Amino acid sequence: MTELIAILIASILVGSLIYFFRYKNKAKPKVGIKRNNSSDYFEDYKELKLYWGSIFLIIIGVVVLLAIGIMELAFM
Repeated sequence: MTELIAILIASILVGSLIYFFRYKNKAKPKVGIKRNNSSDYFEDYKELKLYWGSIFLIIIGVVVLLAIGIMELAFM
């Protein structure tokens, strides 16, 4: 159980660090902007996936930690 909690805390920490160091005080990455170079579309897509991935790590980590906490309280 402690390993699972440690992994969840680590995922929350990684998601938070990515979000705060890369996207703090910035707007959400834009997709669909006309670009001259076609490889720039891939960069836009990669930035958007990293943005949503960091938010997903934070949310999933918090939700599962809360679920574990509730189950621990319920079955004690």
